[in-house]
Amino acid sequence: MKKGRVFQPVAASEASERTFSRPDDGPILVSGGVAPGAIDFFGYAMGAGGWLFLGWVTRPFRAATSSSFEMVIRTAKGQARAQATVVFYERKDLDPSRVGVIAFVEGSRRAMSGLTHLAVSLEGVLYGADITHTTERPTDPDLSERVRRVLVEYATDSPNRKHLLSLTSRRGFSGEDTLGSLQDAVLLEIDETIPCADVGVLLKGWILSVPDAVHAIRLHSGPKVTVLHLEDAVKILRADVLTAVGRAHGFSDPRCGFAAFIPNAISAGDTTYLEVELKNGEVGFREVRLSPSVGLDAIRSLLDGIDHRYEDVDLAFDRVFGPAVSAINDARLALKPATQEMTYGDALAQPAVSVIVPLYGRIDFLEYQMAIFSKDAMGETADLIYVLDDPRLIRDLRALADSVYERFKIPFRIILNGANLGYAPANNIGLAAARAPLVCFLNSDVLPISERWLERLADTLKANPKLGVVGPRLLFEDGSIQHEGLVYRPIPEFAGWTFIDHDNKGRRPESSVAVRMAPAITGACMLMRRTLAVELGGFDESYVIGDFEDSDLCQKLAARGLLSAVDCGIEAHHLERQSQSMDASLLRMNITLYNAWIHQRRWFSKPRAVSARRASV
Repeated sequence: MKKGRVFQPVAASEASERTFSRPDDGPILVSGGVAPGAIDFFGYAMGAGGWLFLGWVTRPFRAATSSSFEMVIRTAKGQARAQATVVFYERKDLDPSRVGVIAFVEGSRRAMSGLTHLAVSLEGVLYGADITHTTERPTDPDLSERVRRVLVEYATDSPNRKHLLSLTSRRGFSGEDTLGSLQDAVLLEIDETIPCADVGVLLKGWILSVPDAVHAIRLHSGPKVTVLHLEDAVKILRADVLTAVGRAHGFSDPRCGFAAFIPNAISAGDTTYLEVELKNGEVGFREVRLSPSVGLDAIRSLLDGIDHRYEDVDLAFDRVFGPAVSAINDARLALKPATQEMTYGDALAQPAVSVIVPLYGRIDFLEYQMAIFSKDAMGETADLIYVLDDPRLIRDLRALADSVYERFKIPFRIILNGANLGYAPANNIGLAAARAPLVCFLNSDVLPISERWLERLADTLKANPKLGVVGPRLLFEDGSIQHEGLVYRPIPEFAGWTFIDHDNKGRRPESSVAVRMAPAITGACMLMRRTLAVELGGFDESYVIGDFEDSDLCQKLAARGLLSAVDCGIEAHHLERQSQSMDASLLRMNITLYNAWIHQRRWFSKPRAVSARRASV
């Protein structure tokens, strides 16, 4: 519809008495089965998050009652299909064989680049409209107002008409923060918006508002509009917010902070903003800027400052932190950074055991282990593989490896990862490079004491076909027990989840040399058959950095009827966690809680039932 052009649609009251039936036997078709028509004007409606079209098509042979139509969209790049909301209405400026049409298609602002033709599919027939030299491109809000005026004055009542009236009543975000202009005070800040790959987004922020004033909060991103349900978000104590701004406005609740995970909420490349709708109908907007953090940096930002206990833990990880961290972790592992392998000395033709040692932070342990290995003739039987999971130290490790080989003359390999992947991926990279029939996963801070320790562990494993994995007794420097097998204990402080403990930890060891069965053993030192380790996929990479992977592997063995054991006649010192360089204690605890959540939901209990909510509008 061109400005200034005479246009007289039939009024709604008159149109309601007429049908869309044709005066002859069927629709008018052109080549290819597409009936001719024209688009008078179209454009992108920011408030609705999609495209509005007004024009005409050849009259369908009967009334269209569907709530959703398939639309064929032809652009300069090709042809696509989409679901559309369509309203037909009568127009006096058209002959009886034609009918007016209004259509709405959700989509990005870029979706209609080079548009040439639209067609609505009705019972297998395409009713099409072309872009012509008279087609206009009004911008919002004029676009929405023109469509809305036609809907109000000329379209008959229907669910689709009501839906389009609702969409065209929305006013789009102009880039201006308008929350401060609302009649009822709504203080809202988003401290961080963390994209969780293409799965969703996590919002961390705070809100203070008059009770019952807010009707809904929606996150807009291009065509996507999702509801932020604060009642399902994780509450966070923010005494700093209350002190800084809350009390001055009469607010007193320190639990005004929140973290919320919203699935399928971000349209890449489109503006993202929050819409706050009050119960009095007012609407305000606030722009949201996506964090550039990815991978482990994003996980650290996501979990930093979070402190939950007791019943809050289930909600926090089932609905918010669990799915968010999982999405980020999956995306970072999918990148598969390059690795480089370097060999020192002549590789053994037929090694008995491949020993896999991940290195992160403390590379000096390689030297200590090699000094011990040199006294045990391990260079004659073991395929030693060190996997550096810390790219910052590549140069330092290469210099150390040169020196270590010159002094001890033990053949070994180093694999240099191009990124920090974590404990499980580093071990799995070593497993892929292993050549021996047995593999020993060994932490760099484990220093064997017993002579022929590796050969004796292999003998223990081979002697019992029901044994899936075996490890040595591990001791602290003072000779007390650090590990004689893992046991499981529920911790009430963390929702009763099952955590791992070391049996007899801190006690003086008995003189027994028995092989001690246990529910699981630590990954600090475990020996198993390589084919079995490969078949199980090595350590599960769902766990972040390092915790619970060893128990998970033992649980998989138990599911196959295989046992885990500690050979108490074989001993090694374990400088517990000194091979790791970790962040502040609260962040480290939250990463452990995430791993505990995976372990709990996989092996011990399912999530508690929660009420389902609609995620989008």
